[in-house]
Amino acid sequence: MGTTRSLRIVVADDEIDIRDYFKTLLPRLGHEVVGLAENGRQLVELCASEHPDLVITDVTMPEMDGLEAAERIARTQDIPIIIVSAHQRDDSYENRLIVEYLVKPVSMAEISHAIDRVSQR
Repeated sequence: MGTTRSLRIVVADDEIDIRDYFKTLLPRLGHEVVGLAENGRQLVELCASEHPDLVITDVTMPEMDGLEAAERIARTQDIPIIIVSAHQRDDSYENRLIVEYLVKPVSMAEISHAIDRVSQR
């Protein structure tokens, strides 16, 4: 399980338990967590400073949601985004950077397969 290429990943979620889950899980899959954000504003700032290979973000967060953050990131960077949300996907929303949409709770296998698909792009 896991990709052969190690990715630098920024994680954004307003719930500390979810951030901690990814902070523990992603290194076990061979990836480096280069930033943790609790809202979309912090996510945009971390992407600008850290230039990650991948973003994993929730949708519903304070200050700026994950979809607005994805729009802002897309204006200046080409970072693939995996959405991990408690809500089903809204097919009316389209963003070229959102490459996977997973519904919480996500298993280690689900996130690993999603990251594998991203790394093969």
